[in-house]
Amino acid sequence: MNFIVIGAGGVGSFYGVKLLMQGHNVKFVARGENLNYLKQNKLKLTHPDFIFEEYIDVLSIEELDTIDANCIDAVFIATKSMSTDEVSKKLALWSKDAKKLPYFISLQNGVENEKIMTKYFPKQYIIGALTRLIAVHITKLGLVEAVGEVQTVIGSIEKSSHSQEFLDRLKIELDKANTTTILTQDINLELWKKLIINNGVNAICALLEEKSKELINGNKTSTLVYNLMTEAGLASHAAGINIEQKDIDEMFKLMKDFESIVPSMWVDKQNNRDLELDEICGIVIRNCEKQGLDAPYTRAISTILDIQYNKTRKANFQL
Repeated sequence: MNFIVIGAGGVGSFYGVKLLMQGHNVKFVARGENLNYLKQNKLKLTHPDFIFEEYIDVLSIEELDTIDANCIDAVFIATKSMSTDEVSKKLALWSKDAKKLPYFISLQNGVENEKIMTKYFPKQYIIGALTRLIAVHITKLGLVEAVGEVQTVIGSIEKSSHSQEFLDRLKIELDKANTTTILTQDINLELWKKLIINNGVNAICALLEEKSKELINGNKTSTLVYNLMTEAGLASHAAGINIEQKDIDEMFKLMKDFESIVPSMWVDKQNNRDLELDEICGIVIRNCEKQGLDAPYTRAISTILDIQYNKTRKANFQL
């Protein structure tokens, strides 16, 4: 199969490498210093079960014009959620004359990426996906470190027999790559469940600079995580996703036994990158407000993190 991976960061590199190792054709789209480095050097990806260190086929998003969209089976979008609109617009221009569209698969944080993508692609070619039980980050240019069991939950936004055939085929290939792939009939529900976990640990871990398990099980912080998750569950109701308190209680209990990870916002903070605060916490706050509710835990944690981080970035910029 022929794939394009937009975003050669942690998640994009991991899935691209997994497919490469199964013999598929994979082209990676990167930008900036990451693009320049990977054009001249090998990508190294380490996981407790394997090590990959090879040159990869990498290009800029502008160079996509050299690739015939008719020949591509799927495009994985693995960029930060704040770039979804810009990336989708460029991909729509690239594929506008294609007689056979590829599937566009979002592997991003948040619950609104697929909605944004519908402005540019037919719904039947949009697929939502999320990763579970894995932490994967770039630790320096050209080096990606991954830990954990890998689960991918994936499903069509608008189901068709053709998209189901594609998903069945993709599941076979991902399962061959020693990952677990779960096909879902309700990807929006699964994306909201992931958001509940993200809202519970992502921003607070970045703020306190502590790994997830320490905060989930901490005497002083466990209640904070629980209430952050509860607010995200309440927010889901405004989107027509009725996640109940018993579901949140079950997720919170399961999280206590998860492997401790450094969530993405803390990694972004360490590397002076923009944080996905609006795409995670902002969604929760706005969807609570639609119901006449506040989200005080989410608002407090995200606001303090935002102010603190911007002060630090400004001070570092002035040095």
